[in-house]
Amino acid sequence: MRRLGLGEYGDVAYSKEGRSVVAMLYYRDYSGRRRRIRRNAPTRAAARREVMTALQLALTVGDEPGFTASSSLAKAADAWLEVLEERVELGTRSATTLDLYRHAVHKHIGPGIGELRLGELTVPRVDRFLQRVLQTKGYSTAKLCRTVLSGICRWLVRQGGLPFNPVRDTAPLELDRDRTARAMTPAQIREWLGILDADEFARRHDLPELARFILATGLRLGEALGVRWSDIDPDRGSLRVERTIVRVKGKGLVESRPKTQSSQRVLVLPGWCLTMLEARRARLGVGEGPVFADSLGGYRDRNNVGAAFRRVRTGTGYEWITPHTFRKTVATLLDSKGASARMIADQLGHSRVSMTQDVYMGRRAVSPELAEALESLDDHQRPQPRGQDGQ
Repeated sequence: MRRLGLGEYGDVAYSKEGRSVVAMLYYRDYSGRRRRIRRNAPTRAAARREVMTALQLALTVGDEPGFTASSSLAKAADAWLEVLEERVELGTRSATTLDLYRHAVHKHIGPGIGELRLGELTVPRVDRFLQRVLQTKGYSTAKLCRTVLSGICRWLVRQGGLPFNPVRDTAPLELDRDRTARAMTPAQIREWLGILDADEFARRHDLPELARFILATGLRLGEALGVRWSDIDPDRGSLRVERTIVRVKGKGLVESRPKTQSSQRVLVLPGWCLTMLEARRARLGVGEGPVFADSLGGYRDRNNVGAAFRRVRTGTGYEWITPHTFRKTVATLLDSKGASARMIADQLGHSRVSMTQDVYMGRRAVSPELAEALESLDDHQRPQPRGQDGQ
């Protein structure tokens, strides 16, 4: 008898078992093992269909003990998250990323297609799910779900649980261009900062100076809140970006490495920003700790800071402005001053220049020329005088 090749199967044999017909065949899986499939059905034709369907699933889905054709996507997603948790512990992945991906799995992917078996995870089914999320939840959520699903499926391919990544062949997600982030013009910067300066709540929460600091650096909000006085070198006029502040479930606010390796960088500060920081330090009478500390001298929660910005901007005509808008504004300003895409990417801490070009224009030590470009913000960046109590 000729030995079966990988993925080959023998003839279907039939037998009776009570009132049912039993169909059985042997096949050789892709690990070289000879296996048997046996199915019962009321008729011979039905039994053959059952056994051939089971064979197809067995040959298209891996034979790893942990994941079979009948394993659910939800089970695989939970296992993938456990792997991601281990990477967070090793420091190779961000705790913020883990929380974001876990939210996507439990909030969207699980309820949407989590009950599908791996053998049922086809390109059309995944595509319909992503397009549904796009229509009901928006582009950002759909993009997140696509990223997470692709990560799960790539991992399953490596585990032998899937023959290929079905997310790879789904239709591109179409971004609503009307909802893309936009930069502020110089006139809008002046008006927005004037609103912050005039608002007692904003002043009490340090929003005027924080906004100016981000406009001077292009930092992400978490990075700005993670800057400590020891990170600033007033003699050289530079700033080391070494951490970001994140909230981790069960741990509270913690220091974390910046988003990417390129995000750990040294920036040259414009002169007006150094002057503002020196005045702030003298006014507060502090020598260490976070530059923008909470009332107890610790780190601030970026979610609370974001909520404070939202409260101030409500009803002002600037409801589209977020702390991230400041980064877009910095990129646009530097671009208008002739800075290259790579220089702007270094300023913003992007690992890929294409990200800067595609999203923000509409590595380490950074050229002083960029600080000179940001000096042009001087006239409309100066904070209003504050009282003795810092209010």
